[in-house]
Amino acid sequence: MKNQSIACFLILLLISLFACKKTDENIQPKSFPEIINGSLTYQNNLRKYILHIPSSYNGTAEFPLVVFLHGGGGNAQSAVNFTNFNQVSKSENFLMVYPQGFFEASPNSFVWADGRGLAPDIQGVDDVGFIDNLVTTLKKEYKINAQKVYLCGFSNGSFLTQRIAFEKNTQFAATGTIGGTMMKNLYDNSNPQRAISQIFIFGTDDPLVPYKGGVVVGSNTLPIVGIEQAVDYWVKNNNCKTALSAVNLPNINATDNSTITVLEYTNGNCNNTKVKFYKINGGGHTWAGVKLPNQTTFGETNLDIFASQEIWNFFKQFELCK
Repeated sequence: MKNQSIACFLILLLISLFACKKTDENIQPKSFPEIINGSLTYQNNLRKYILHIPSSYNGTAEFPLVVFLHGGGGNAQSAVNFTNFNQVSKSENFLMVYPQGFFEASPNSFVWADGRGLAPDIQGVDDVGFIDNLVTTLKKEYKINAQKVYLCGFSNGSFLTQRIAFEKNTQFAATGTIGGTMMKNLYDNSNPQRAISQIFIFGTDDPLVPYKGGVVVGSNTLPIVGIEQAVDYWVKNNNCKTALSAVNLPNINATDNSTITVLEYTNGNCNNTKVKFYKINGGGHTWAGVKLPNQTTFGETNLDIFASQEIWNFFKQFELCK
C-alpha cells in the first residue's frame, strides 16, 4: 500500500510539472498597439505616461525598457516629438516609456520634483518614487527584461535622472543625463551605494545650464555642479580604471556650428561599468540630431550624431549589476 501511495504521488507530480511546462511553452503571441496612453495612481494622484511598443514585441519574449524624462515645461508627447526615440525603439527592439510630471506650471507644461527646490519639491511631489513605481508596474504588465532597464532625461528630467541615480537606482542598469548635471548637495553629501554606468551629453555653450556649474539661468534654485565635475564624480564612484584617449568625431555637418569630443572611462566596478561624455563644442540646450523649429534661443543643435541612437548604443552594453 505504501509503494502504491508513493507511485501515485510521483505520477501526480509529473502531471503537475508537465502541465506547468506546457503552459509556459504555449504562451501565445499577441498584437499590441504601437502607442498606449497609460496612467497609474501614485500619492493619490493620477499619473500619466506614453508607452511605445515596437511591432516586433508580441508578449512572448522579454524586451529591454528605456525610460525618458521630459524637460521642464514639457510633457510626455513633447518628449516623443523632441527625441525621436521611437524611431530607435522600432529598429532596436525595446519598449520606450515617457512618464509625465505631475506639477503643471501652465497648461500642458509640467515640471519634475528634481530636488533643486522647485515648486513640485516644495509641494511634496515624489517623482523619484513615481518613476520607480512605474517601472515596477510595467514589469508586471509586460514581458520586460529586468536586467536591461535604463533611465535617461533632458534638462529638468536629467536632474531628476541624477537624483534617482543617487537615491533609488536599484532597477536601472545605466542612466543618461542630457542637458543637465547634478545638484551640488548630491555631489557633496550623497552616496549612490553602487557603481552604475553613465552617459552624459552636454553643450559647452548651453545658455540655460552653465557648463561650469552655478545656478540654472532664470531660476532661483539650489546650485548645481559643472558637467566635468559630474562626469568625474561617477568615474570615481564607479572606480573606472581606464581613461581612453579623447576622440574628436567627424564633423559631418559643417553648418551646425558645433563639433563633438568624446571622453570615455572604462573598466569600472561591477561588470566593467563605464562613464561616457559627449562634449558638444559650441552646442546649446538642445537634442543632438533633432533640429526643431524656433529652437535658436536654446543655442546650436549638433547634427553630427543622433543622441537617441548614441544613448541606446551605450545602454545596450549593460545589464543590472548589484
